[in-house]
Amino acid sequence: MIFVNGFVHCDPHPGNVLVKKCPASGKAHIILLDHGLYQVLSESFRMDYCHLWQALIKADMKRVQKYSRRLGAGDLYPLFACMLTARSWESVNRGIDQSPVSASEDMEIRSNAAAYLPQITQLLNNVPRQMLLLLKTNDLLRGIESALHTRASASSFLNMSRCCIRAVSMYQRSKSHSLYRRAQISLTEALSLWQINLYEFFLWLKGSQLGNWVIALLRRMHHFTY
Repeated sequence: MIFVNGFVHCDPHPGNVLVKKCPASGKAHIILLDHGLYQVLSESFRMDYCHLWQALIKADMKRVQKYSRRLGAGDLYPLFACMLTARSWESVNRGIDQSPVSASEDMEIRSNAAAYLPQITQLLNNVPRQMLLLLKTNDLLRGIESALHTRASASSFLNMSRCCIRAVSMYQRSKSHSLYRRAQISLTEALSLWQINLYEFFLWLKGSQLGNWVIALLRRMHHFTY
C-alpha cells in the first residue's frame, strides 16, 4: 500500500486488522476495517520514500542523508532515520537488518525520545503531512509486530525491499519510451528480486537443522585439512 500503490490505510491498529485463512488456497488474507483515514501519496514523495528505505536497509548513509533531506528532515536526518526505523543511530549505521532490537537499545530509544523532544517537534513541523500519517501508520504496525514478537525481523525488511524494488521499477518503466530500456529495467528488477530470494534462502538454511549440519561438516573438514 505504501511503496507500490501509494494509497495507505493510516489506522491499522489491532482492532482494524483481521486475518483469515482462504479455504481455496490455504493462504492467509489480511482484511482491513474502518476506512475513515487514508492518505494518497504523491508520486515524487513515494519514490523518495522508497529510495530512503532502500538506503536504510543497505546502511547507505549518503543516500539516507540525501533522501531524508528531500523529505523535509534537513540537518535532523539522523533523528529522522531513527524515528522511521525505531532503532538507535548506531544500529542504523550498522544496518537495521543485522540484529534485532535489544533491551538496552530499546531503553536508549525511550530515553532519547524524551531528551530530543524539542528536535522531534521541529522535525514534525518540517516534514509534509503525508509523512506525519506514515509515521503514525509505522508506529501502529510496529506495535502489532511487538505483540507478535516479530519486531525488526529479517523477513520484514526483505519484504519491504521487494516492495521498494517493484515500486521503483514500475515507476522507471512508466517514464521510459524505449522498449530496450524497459526490458533492461525488468531484467534488473528480476535480478534484484532473485538476490533477495537467495539471501532469504541462506537465512533459512542458516537457522535450520540442515544448515547446522552443513556448517558442522564444513568445520570438521576444515579441521582435518589443517
